[in-house]
Amino acid sequence: MKKALFALLALGLMVAFSSKEAIQKEWEASAHNNGVMGAKSLPQATVEVRAENAAHCARCHSEQGFLAWLNQLKKGNPGNLVGPDGKAATVDYLRSLGLTQAQVKPITCKTCHDDDGDLRLVHDTPMLPAGFRAVGVGSGALCMACHNTRNGRITWNAADAGRYTSPHYSAEADVILGKNGYFVDDTREWNNPHAFFTGGSCSTCHMSLSGKDYTAHTFKTPENLCASCHGAKYTKEMVQDNTEHLMSLVRTMVNAKVLAVRDRIKTVRAYNPDTGQFTPNVQVKAPVYRVDIVSFGGQLGFKMDLTDGTTLWSQLGDIRDEKGQPVFSTKDPVVRAAWNYILVKYDGSKGIHNPTYTRALLLATVEALR
Repeated sequence: MKKALFALLALGLMVAFSSKEAIQKEWEASAHNNGVMGAKSLPQATVEVRAENAAHCARCHSEQGFLAWLNQLKKGNPGNLVGPDGKAATVDYLRSLGLTQAQVKPITCKTCHDDDGDLRLVHDTPMLPAGFRAVGVGSGALCMACHNTRNGRITWNAADAGRYTSPHYSAEADVILGKNGYFVDDTREWNNPHAFFTGGSCSTCHMSLSGKDYTAHTFKTPENLCASCHGAKYTKEMVQDNTEHLMSLVRTMVNAKVLAVRDRIKTVRAYNPDTGQFTPNVQVKAPVYRVDIVSFGGQLGFKMDLTDGTTLWSQLGDIRDEKGQPVFSTKDPVVRAAWNYILVKYDGSKGIHNPTYTRALLLATVEALR
């Protein structure tokens, strides 16, 4: 009897160890690990790179920052990290959290799970940095805490955007819940099955349906994911192809709007994507013939190809006329269209997360640009 019990215990330990080892390997292949975040976004969570602004980035780009911020979030403050006194976090305080190049950690097991292995946030979220709450989304609530636009709530029907701010990268929560897009009512309830009727929303498709004996910690969906619920003949391209077509229509119409006023474009504060540096008052010496909608430095921008073969990158507010005024004011529909375009782009699913909302948003954007 004792031998049988010991054998079962040993088998259980072997299975547990095997599962833990497999999860570790999967996590190492994910975008959250040090191999990916360490080279790209992890340094943005350190005081050496961002100084006081690490209080913004470290919330989601580091383990230490997220754990400190989650407590703050649950108390009703979705803003940047604050110190023990409730005031803006100082460099010294951020350093004490371990937000230095020598100590900063990527998103690990401890970030998402407490000491008992339970998720730190489930079902509902507090108010998020994007200006809304997610309610009844299962284990996906934890994902949505960070995977949102993080730049406050927009007013969907405003005639003036009032800013050139861009959605933050990884804007999945906004799209899956139907929030923060211009020209389409985001105060209504978009009953998206992917968000509310799959059990775990994000985690169902990105973990459970692509897992084995344990949930998949690469967070990558398998090629045949849609067939899991919709049948073998249903593919992601059925949604994505039409979404990409609508995205191309928006690009074409924005491009036409820019070309219509290209003679007014005289100077830009030029951005160098290789160095991340800006150069003020750069003369635009040839007409623009094509633009791509981009985002950098937290602002909407254009990559502008000129007829002389040169390329200029500029944030929208820094594209100026001969009087030094923005060619595209925040009232211009181009600004709101650019936000919507980047919102869909930064969602990353090409419509899969919320097909109905994504289509409505892009069609409304096309109409606004006519």
